[in-house]
Amino acid sequence: MNDNVGLLLEGGGMRCAYTAGVLDLFLDKGIEFPIVATASAGALIGSSFIAKQRERNYQILKRVSENPMSVSFLKMIQERELFGMDYIFDKIPRELVPIDFGLFQASASKFIIGTTDINTGKPFYFSQYNSMDDLIRIIRASCSLPVLASSIFHNEIELMDGGVSDPIPIKPLLESGLKKNVVILTRNKGYIKKGTKLNWFFKRFFRNKPELIKLLRDRHLRYNQTMQILWEMEKREEVFFIQPEQPLKASRIEKDHRKLEILYTQGYTETERKINSIKRFINATKSDDVDSLSMETFFS
Repeated sequence: MNDNVGLLLEGGGMRCAYTAGVLDLFLDKGIEFPIVATASAGALIGSSFIAKQRERNYQILKRVSENPMSVSFLKMIQERELFGMDYIFDKIPRELVPIDFGLFQASASKFIIGTTDINTGKPFYFSQYNSMDDLIRIIRASCSLPVLASSIFHNEIELMDGGVSDPIPIKPLLESGLKKNVVILTRNKGYIKKGTKLNWFFKRFFRNKPELIKLLRDRHLRYNQTMQILWEMEKREEVFFIQPEQPLKASRIEKDHRKLEILYTQGYTETERKINSIKRFINATKSDDVDSLSMETFFS
């Protein structure tokens, strides 16, 4: 493990099948990182990597895609919740495909989960997990999409999807002093996020949450700004991107297990082809300090 190189996992719902393939390849090659920063579905996928549970993510995605209640528009109408959150974040991690919390705790890697404080509109990062219940609850909070899932209260803080406030959480890695980072994305190269057309709906649905409304309105700006900075860091060999090379054929709420299996395999094989380049990046001498413009942009 090179203590100077971190790992960032973007979210993306079921598109994280790609990330699952990448991380299983890392486990096969014995590649570890001192700090892993995650948001949204990246937190769910990343927890298996920290616990070194190969193929656990594949099994989770398989069960989610095969269960009709894991994504249900009827449930959305009846309970105002599109996803079967209890099934995904309770039954699966505790019973069906349990996370090995002992191995998770024994890991030498620091695991950061980004969430969003609904009332302040600020990112809220977690890195300490006192129990499996604690870990599962925080992962669930980070995956609780606005409107489509209920917010989660943890330590009297109302939390939701970490991707709302910090969709690509490079900030905690830079704050930790890591000058170089491997970044796993679930979008094709050159992706530019577009603004939402649902601002009118968010204003009504979250009328008592003005900071959250602003977050949702400007989310695409934060995403694109962060990507612009990361592209500049890539030119300075401070970032190594791993992202789908072939056009994506799976959606955020994909239910076709065959497409997810293809995406998982794609993540594994594409990363395997560039493994020597990844190892050179990880083992190279650490780069100079991150330029002040980048730091000011993130920490303002």
